[in-house]
Amino acid sequence: MEKEDKKTLTEQLVDIIKTEIENGTYKVNDLLPREIDYQEKYNVSRITVRSAMAKLQNLGYIEKIKGKGTFVKSQKITEPLLKIESFTEEMKQKGVIPTTKNANISIIGADEECAKVLNIPVNTPVYKLTRIRLINDTEIGLFTTYLKTDFPLTLDNNVYNNSLYAYLNSQNIFINKIKQYISASSAKKDMLESLNCKKNEPILVLRRIGFIDDSQNPYEYTIAKYIGSRYEYYFELSK
Repeated sequence: MEKEDKKTLTEQLVDIIKTEIENGTYKVNDLLPREIDYQEKYNVSRITVRSAMAKLQNLGYIEKIKGKGTFVKSQKITEPLLKIESFTEEMKQKGVIPTTKNANISIIGADEECAKVLNIPVNTPVYKLTRIRLINDTEIGLFTTYLKTDFPLTLDNNVYNNSLYAYLNSQNIFINKIKQYISASSAKKDMLESLNCKKNEPILVLRRIGFIDDSQNPYEYTIAKYIGSRYEYYFELSK
């Protein structure tokens, strides 16, 4: 590896390893080559390799585990809390690839919690949609959405592999007001396989209530359970 005019050898090595992680050459939890392997492959000093690794660790790309080596770390996705926008569109704007698997929609009778939130009697028919959301092929959250049956929606599961809000908009259903509540939990047995996480791993729970007009009658109730180490919300306030 030759030194470029504008970038140091350390910066070049950082770019190389970042690219390998981002393009999937090395995936989350993969063991990276040893420092000496990088020294020999790119003909750089030990100091250069260690400096590059330190920068990558500070950027959140890798983590060093004593006695085991250096591993690719899961990247935490950040999303604004005070914004009405679909998960799909928000992730696309960040330059990451959002996907969905195991989308399933059906009509069920509303349970007590759902009925209370949507302001309807228990056992009233509602649409129930469950989805696993992924970022760059890594499971990030389990979504359960309840929608009133005031408007007919397709029961074709494939439709819900894309943005739910985009589909609703195509049916002239527009969510223009939301209320959101955040709490903490831990991964339960039924989440271990679907989210590929560990038992009792911290979970961020977002409950969203969506309205299609200015009334107090909600149309949507979504419970999103995110893996805490892979996702976070932020909000910005000004005086």
